[in-house]
Amino acid sequence: MSDLKSIQAKARELARSGEFHGWLPIKFELRFENGYAEARDWLNELATREELDRICQKARTRRRTVRGSTGKIAKHPAV
Repeated sequence: MSDLKSIQAKARELARSGEFHGWLPIKFELRFENGYAEARDWLNELATREELDRICQKARTRRRTVRGSTGKIAKHPAV
């Protein structure tokens, strides 16, 4: 897998985790990954930002939905 493809996969994985509010924190998280320099332009594209924001929003909504009465996160399938 190329560095760009690796970063793209990692960015989407982070977005699906439900731990991130949007593309900018994901970009920050990825800056020390191999291939970041190659992926910087991709991360700055409007379409990429919108995609990552959309995935983050879905994941965070799903995460809130699956919280039990204890407030802990239940295991759930990936987005």
